Amino acid sequence: MILEHSDPRRGGAEAYAHALVERLRVHGHEVSLRSRTGPWAHPVRAWPAALRPLFYSRTFLRDLRNAGAEVVLTLPPVHGCDFYQPHNGILDAAIPPHLDPVPEPWQFLRRVNPVRRLHFRLLRVAEADAVAGPSRVLALSPRVVDDLARAHPHARPAVLVRPGVDLERFSPADQKERAAIRTRLGLPEGPVLVFAARNASLKGLQTAREAVAGMAGVHLAVASDLSDEELPALMRCADLLVHPTYYDTAALVVMEALASGTPAVTTKRDGNADLARAGGGEVLAAPGDAAALQTAVKRLLSLDRDAQSARARAAVEPFSAEAKLDEMVGVLCDSAS
Repeated sequence: MILEHSDPRRGGAEAYAHALVERLRVHGHEVSLRSRTGPWAHPVRAWPAALRPLFYSRTFLRDLRNAGAEVVLTLPPVHGCDFYQPHNGILDAAIPPHLDPVPEPWQFLRRVNPVRRLHFRLLRVAEADAVAGPSRVLALSPRVVDDLARAHPHARPAVLVRPGVDLERFSPADQKERAAIRTRLGLPEGPVLVFAARNASLKGLQTAREAVAGMAGVHLAVASDLSDEELPALMRCADLLVHPTYYDTAALVVMEALASGTPAVTTKRDGNADLARAGGGEVLAAPGDAAALQTAVKRLLSLDRDAQSARARAAVEPFSAEAKLDEMVGVLCDSAS
C-alpha cells in the first residue's frame, strides 16, 4: 500500500488505511506499506510536490513489486498500481474555482498564479496515468464514480466500495439520555446543532455560523478536535449535524451523525449526500448559502426527534465498519486470485 502520510491521527484517509491494514492482517494477509511521513515513512524525493506521484512510482511501487507484492493499492495517484482509491476525489471535480471558499481577490490570484496552474496540470497528468490501463479506481461514493466518468471517460468504470462507520461507538440515545449528556457537556437549553470538521473553512463553518446567527435560541456547537469519547456523546445529544461542505469525497462525519440517530444537513458537493437524504436530512443545492441552510434547519427542527433518530440510524445500518472493510479486503484479494 502506498500513501502520502501514515499517521492515523492526521485524517480520515490515514485512519482508514490503518483500519484496512489491520483487517487484511486479521484475514491472514501480509501487508507492506510505503509513505512519505509517519510511522511507515521511507526516504523519497518530495519536491516539487506536483511530481510526488512520479517519485512514488519510481521508488515505493518499485520497492513493493521487487518485494513480491501481488496487489498494490495507492491513495495518491501512482502510475502502474493495481488499485487507486482517491480519498481526495477526482481532481477536476474537487474544488471548481467558482466554489472555492477562499474569498476574492485571493480566488483570482490563485487561478492566474502560473506556478499553481503548472502544479495542477502535472497532478492531472499523474491522475490520468493512475486511472489508465489495467488499474481500477475504488470509489468511496457514487459521486466519485460519476466524477471519474466525466473527467476520464476512457478509464475503466470505478468500483464502488463505500467506507463504513463504527455502529457501536456511534449509537442513538433516547430523550432522557440526550438530556443527561447535554447536562454533562454543559450545553445550553434549546436546539443544538453540531459542526465537526478539521478544515472548517472548506466544510462551511462560516455558512453555518451565518445561518445560526439569524435563529434565536439555536446553539451551534463547533467540534474541531474532540476526544474519542466527547465526539460520540455530542453526536448523540445534538438535534442536527450541519455540514454545508464545499467538497467531500464521502463525509465520514455525516455517517457518524446518522449512526448516532442525528439527521444531517449537507450539500450536493458531499459524496454521502444520498445517505443524508435517506436518513431524513436535507441536501443543499450549493455550499455557501446560509439562507438555504437556515430554511433546512428550521424544517428539520419542527419534526419529531425520536422518529428522526430511527430513520437516521436505519440509513447507515448496512454500513458497519467491519463489514465494509471486509468488502474492501474481498475486492483486493479477488484480483490476486
